[in-house]
Amino acid sequence: MIPKEIIQKSKEHISASSLSKDTDYFCVSRDIFQARVDSFILKTGKYMESAVMGEIGNNSFDHNWQFAEGQMRGAYFNLDFEGYTVLADYGRGIRQSLNNVIKLNSDLEAVTAGFTKQISGRLPEQRGNGLKFVAETVKNKNWSLYFQTGNACCIISEGKISFDETDDSVIGCMAIIKFSE
Repeated sequence: MIPKEIIQKSKEHISASSLSKDTDYFCVSRDIFQARVDSFILKTGKYMESAVMGEIGNNSFDHNWQFAEGQMRGAYFNLDFEGYTVLADYGRGIRQSLNNVIKLNSDLEAVTAGFTKQISGRLPEQRGNGLKFVAETVKNKNWSLYFQTGNACCIISEGKISFDETDDSVIGCMAIIKFSE
């Protein structure tokens, strides 16, 4: 399970880096993000970890083509945040993305649908398996994931998945992953 203090520190860090555009961890384009994932693969040979990170990070670019004024385009990608991998974007979030195809009444409904249903906000494309792939891989590998969008989260730990509302809200999406050694 991802400790609460890591979740809080991650939220504080991504908030601070969103203001400073920390180039060590902020990818302004998909090309930069993909190059960092590819570099990770070359250094480690960890393909499944790369696939999970790639799926989450690519969503930052695939689903955030509309930005409100002041929102940053791109993705935060830190491979070693106190032993965890942290990805975040400052985009629309799952609820706003999926509202293009299905009426969702809450962030909790949206994050649950994103991880359990074959649904995509990219109409008319027949997609929507990415977060399900992430969930199945994390469960099967016995890794841990904390994924928050708005005020709702998906938690995967010890091979089990759960969904809950949080006391605070994030803009866009944030994922914290603990890959087992």
